[in-house]
Amino acid sequence: MKYLLDVNFLLACVWRSHAQHADASAWLDRQARFATCPIAQLGFLRVSLSPGYRAAPGDALAALDDLTSRKGSSFLADDLRPERMPEVSSHAEVTDAYLVALAKAHGLRLATLDKNLCAKAWARGTAENPLARRSG
Repeated sequence: MKYLLDVNFLLACVWRSHAQHADASAWLDRQARFATCPIAQLGFLRVSLSPGYRAAPGDALAALDDLTSRKGSSFLADDLRPERMPEVSSHAEVTDAYLVALAKAHGLRLATLDKNLCAKAWARGTAENPLARRSG
């Protein structure tokens, strides 16, 4: 199965300070193929530059480049029209709904650490936390 990585999964794979870095990085090492997209990459950069991570712009870009240069990495264009998204109940769900719909449209799963997203009816079968599967 090929996965599209969401923002929180990208952060966990890249930054050693993330609580789930070791598990996420090990999981990614076992994947033959994975994808990123512009929305997830931009979200990664935004959060990496925030006070929580305090990465310098050049360091965040280099870290993203290291991850996306790995064998098996592919770039998925944000080519889905918004009307193909599932109906959302709040502004906070828009990006997640788009990423779920994008993954589904391309026959992928969305790798996320967000258990609330995985529980959404419109995300079931597409969004999953691959680290949770491993542990139980």
